[in-house]
Amino acid sequence: MVAALKERGLYKTPLGSGKHDITCPWVEEHTDALDTGAAYFEPDDLYPLGGFCCQHSHGERYHIRDLLAQLEIPNIEARHKPLIRVIPGDLHRVVDAAEKELAARGRHFQSGGLIVSISSDPTTGDPSIVPTSAQALARELSVAALWEKYDRRSDAWVRCDPPQRHVSILYDAQDFRHLPPLAGVIRQPYFRECDGKLITEAGYDKTSQRFGVFDPRQFVIPEPTNEEVVAAMALLEDLLEEFHFVSDTDRAAALSAIFTAVVRPSLSYAPGFHVKAPVYGSGKTYLCELIGAFAGPGRNTKVSYPTTSEEATKVMLFLLLSGPAVIEFDDMANDWIPHGIIKRVLTAEHITDRILGASKIATVSTRTLFLGSGNNVGPVSDLLRRIVTIHLDPRCSTPATLNYKSSPVDKVRQNRGRYVAAVLTLILAWRKAGSPRAGVENIVTFGGSWSDYCRHPLIWLGQPDPATALLEQVKHDPDAELLGSLMVEWQRAFGSYSITVRRAIEAAETNSSLRDAMCEFPIVERGEINHSKLGWLLKKNMDRIINGMKFQKDQAEGRNAWRVVVADSPPLPPLPPLSRSITKSVTGNNKIIGGEV
Repeated sequence: MVAALKERGLYKTPLGSGKHDITCPWVEEHTDALDTGAAYFEPDDLYPLGGFCCQHSHGERYHIRDLLAQLEIPNIEARHKPLIRVIPGDLHRVVDAAEKELAARGRHFQSGGLIVSISSDPTTGDPSIVPTSAQALARELSVAALWEKYDRRSDAWVRCDPPQRHVSILYDAQDFRHLPPLAGVIRQPYFRECDGKLITEAGYDKTSQRFGVFDPRQFVIPEPTNEEVVAAMALLEDLLEEFHFVSDTDRAAALSAIFTAVVRPSLSYAPGFHVKAPVYGSGKTYLCELIGAFAGPGRNTKVSYPTTSEEATKVMLFLLLSGPAVIEFDDMANDWIPHGIIKRVLTAEHITDRILGASKIATVSTRTLFLGSGNNVGPVSDLLRRIVTIHLDPRCSTPATLNYKSSPVDKVRQNRGRYVAAVLTLILAWRKAGSPRAGVENIVTFGGSWSDYCRHPLIWLGQPDPATALLEQVKHDPDAELLGSLMVEWQRAFGSYSITVRRAIEAAETNSSLRDAMCEFPIVERGEINHSKLGWLLKKNMDRIINGMKFQKDQAEGRNAWRVVVADSPPLPPLPPLSRSITKSVTGNNKIIGGEV
């Protein structure tokens, strides 16, 4: 259209947003033949042929089709869309062309073997990843291009819809040549993994393969001077002022949860956080809402904790498909049952499984913050090393009747950019100071990026180690204590001899201490110790060292047998070089940081 208008001397200038100032082809009909008031509009989804408007008296008579006829431009060319012709024998080329045109629109991506798009909640503005259905894909392909097939009766190419066969082949594909990969959505400025650069621009970043949906103007991150660090820390501590933390380490753990919420998309792995209290109305759910407000503009995705492993797998995959910022298990009535999928989402970067109600396999990112809360419940077994517990205790019988002066959740939601910027400022200050790492015990799974973003900066700022509860849980694992007691009684009863499970159960009938140690585990059925369950328990914990002892598998009487042996300790690794010390002084709630920042 623009080329044809220029060729006839009718084109004047572009006006932006797809609008062009032109000379009306019927200018001689204007009053005094004034060459004003005519415009051409480029095609879009609502106006596939484009638009023509003339503000003179004949404007109601002439429309886009009249302009096309005047310029001798066929409708198919006016649409300014690519043309895909369905030719028998060229199926692969047709499907490839369809994917290419779909990618050219810039609205679709590939993620975990699926074609997806990004949608934002109209109320909160929170973005989510939306898998594209086969029906939606057919519609999008019809918008992306014009489709034609050859009609033998008319001996001509005629318009058609995208063929279902071609749509299905593209939908079922696992690998895509043209659709850009999408690793996740971002709701605020973030640290890019490969180079640690703070990305403050929204949109698609080819390096990280992430799409930022946020207004950069809301996140003003100052130079991390000493004054800005003190102000940022005071801003965050003020939010936690009225929560009834049991200890300073619990307050530090809450700050670490806030840091994790801000930088979770930059972390391959991160622990979950559980808020525990002895009575209802203690502020557990409210603290989870405060933490979640730092993760994104939307509300936490609240669900009940799954009771079975099968339910857990279905629920987790379904929830993670949309890439939520936070998944919260609110008001839990029972402990964190160590379902396999729950353990994986906390220590694996992706999980793969079949989509419920569909015949497709999907791989989803686990870069979501997991929160939980409940009265006197918490992580158990393998989850003790994956969940940080934050303890609250208002120390009164009816905490729900207590009065509070401020509403920290509302503060953050009304000015989220300022509070997120405060967290990023503190991390940047720690980096500027040389990234000093405190001489604290390492946590294997979370000893990398999570510690660098959410643990060491807080210790550098004068806070207690926020991972204290996690370390205590690992060291004082109730299951390990029970297993250690069984080892002690087993060694007292059998010494260093190898004993079959059957012989051990027979000996327990006359050895009450050994029997009591066995019965602490769920291996009793109808008052009798189940042989298979005891054997499975020993096999599961084989070679696990507790208090310098371990169960070792052997042979006796032609069967598998077990004995308790003293475990040899591995040689200690060399000590790391000492990091530069950071001088700190604390006055009330204000922490003044010595040295250069």
